[in-house]
Amino acid sequence: MWFGAGDCLNMWRRRSPILAIVLLAACGGGADDGGSNEVPSVGAESPVAAVEELVEAINGPDFAGASRLAVPGQAALAALAEGATFGEVANALSEGDQDVAANFWAGFAQGTASFLASDVSAVEDGTLEQDGVTFHRVVVTPADGESRTLLIRDADGYRIDLFASFGPGLADKMVGPIERLLATQTGEAGIILNELQEIVPSLLASASLPGTSTEVSQQLIALIEVITRVG
Repeated sequence: MWFGAGDCLNMWRRRSPILAIVLLAACGGGADDGGSNEVPSVGAESPVAAVEELVEAINGPDFAGASRLAVPGQAALAALAEGATFGEVANALSEGDQDVAANFWAGFAQGTASFLASDVSAVEDGTLEQDGVTFHRVVVTPADGESRTLLIRDADGYRIDLFASFGPGLADKMVGPIERLLATQTGEAGIILNELQEIVPSLLASASLPGTSTEVSQQLIALIEVITRVG
């Protein structure tokens, strides 16, 4: 079963991911509350460790620390679903999207507080190959809830693939922005479109997970079709 992204991202969707970082800083808070200002640039040592470290960081809270556990660049692309400008997204892709990833996990924590605040077990459940990319399935089970699956990739250490794990909560919100992007002939658009090609295997992997409904699969495929229109 996929991770119930529609519920997970409700809190995150109420604000622009990039704008929220500014607001957090202005309020004296931050994505790294309770954590270090220095964020390691590598992922975890194993797929299970990636999930366990994410849970630990979110419960810290240490959202800056959690930011390294997302595949780099994916949080910036996901910000398209929330109305971030093409300039903001391109800049995050070029300069690094750690702040956007930190905000993604901050909103994720709010949306899944009952799940992430509980005792969680994480067990690897084999791999999934998609277009030359290997995804590690990790089944996450809270003490008092339903098991869900995260898809993890080795990207300079193991990290959560946001689109493979949470694609169902993002796909229908991204089609419109990407269609507008296709009509925009700028350097910023080129940067974003190039990076979007990289998430196609992730979206296909998400669509293939057991429990993904026909409607959700169609939304994921529709997003893939828009992305690959320029492929």
